[in-house]
Amino acid sequence: MDKFRVKDIFTIICTLAAISTSVIIILTFLTTYHFINNMPIFNSYLLLQIGICVTMILWAIRFFLYRKGRERYIYTSMCIIISIISLFFVMNSVK
Repeated sequence: MDKFRVKDIFTIICTLAAISTSVIIILTFLTTYHFINNMPIFNSYLLLQIGICVTMILWAIRFFLYRKGRERYIYTSMCIIISIISLFFVMNSVK
């Protein structure tokens, strides 16, 4: 059996970040529309915005390291733009 490389481990970390952000999205919407009332941490979009910011930074690093050609710069820049926009909303306390 082949050993895991750093690329594989980083890909797993990025995938886990995306899955956890997806769970945060679902729980935030369920709490926002009052289907779940006992999770006050999901009452605002702060956790969602932080999750998106961290996930997009990780994916930007992954795309920059493992893609080639124009994809490397296009995908990386798109992820960084999404991360910066999310960080902007966190800093301005958008709820």
